[in-house]
Amino acid sequence: MKVSHLLAIFLLMSAEANAQSTVTFSKLRIEGNTQVSIRHMIDMKMIGDTLLFVSDSKDSYGQQFLRRAVVDSKNNKLSISCDMGKRSDGYYVSDMPYPYIAFDGSIRVVSRDNCEIYTIENDTTFARTKQYLMSENSVVPVNLSQYVKDVFMTAPDKYVFIGREPNGGRQFALTADVSSAKIDSIRQISISPKLQAWMANTGEMAYSSKHSRIAFAYTLHPVIEFFGEDGAVLNTVEVAKPTFRMATLNEADFEDLNPLHFIDITATDDYIYAIYWGQKFAQRKSPNVTSSIYKLDWGGNIINQYTVNANLHNIAVYNPNTLIAWTGAEFILIQL
Repeated sequence: MKVSHLLAIFLLMSAEANAQSTVTFSKLRIEGNTQVSIRHMIDMKMIGDTLLFVSDSKDSYGQQFLRRAVVDSKNNKLSISCDMGKRSDGYYVSDMPYPYIAFDGSIRVVSRDNCEIYTIENDTTFARTKQYLMSENSVVPVNLSQYVKDVFMTAPDKYVFIGREPNGGRQFALTADVSSAKIDSIRQISISPKLQAWMANTGEMAYSSKHSRIAFAYTLHPVIEFFGEDGAVLNTVEVAKPTFRMATLNEADFEDLNPLHFIDITATDDYIYAIYWGQKFAQRKSPNVTSSIYKLDWGGNIINQYTVNANLHNIAVYNPNTLIAWTGAEFILIQL
């Protein structure tokens, strides 16, 4: 196992890691559904010029909304559609829709609360496939809840995703074969044997079909792990000193008591882009707050570290040099 301990001061001094670069960004003007209300952005991803994003609102009472938006990077515009998956009676097909790109390049949706899979018809309609990423009839390696996240289709009927045990148990990177209803474990996601529960190991996963590799960026630890589909760890990148305090696990708000490190991750088949804070959430309320974006290859090598003079919460890669980001208040276009 190759381990890289790359502290921030080393990044500033090392020519190989490329010194920090400050980038410019521009606000995206909203068109179309201009009344969209976003309290919390849950997921963002790009397919061509289309941004897919899932969010909730102040008055949604648990309902999450999937929308698509066409990006006009030349004119800094974002044209947002109406809600996807809304039925004629005003209710939604899924309370927790999660979009992903199918093996044939089409957009599909899995409902994260019951794992049912849908195709998209007429741009906004969810059509049932009568398939489930995971069901009560699935053969599973451990007892799993039906809550899933970070879903990637790797081949027809085959998936990689994050699942977890019920009642605050462990979390795993898993494979699913929908045709045989079989779930297999790739690797438990855990920063150390002392921290087994998923809550202390929360983060975001990315997948490269080109390299058949997985990256997991931890939120409460300054670490990104790279491993293969066989579960073997290929590299561990640590960008700062560990900050997590075990004693805070006894507190209900333990996430607020610890610095937050990697906040979101997006990837192409060649590169990974990760938002890094290194601060507690309360410290991010300053008007002069900045964020870092780490760019890495799938070998775990840091290509660059960019400083953005904005409070970034979510990102989606538009092309290798352009990202779409959410600041908690607006969408911005970032040119690297």
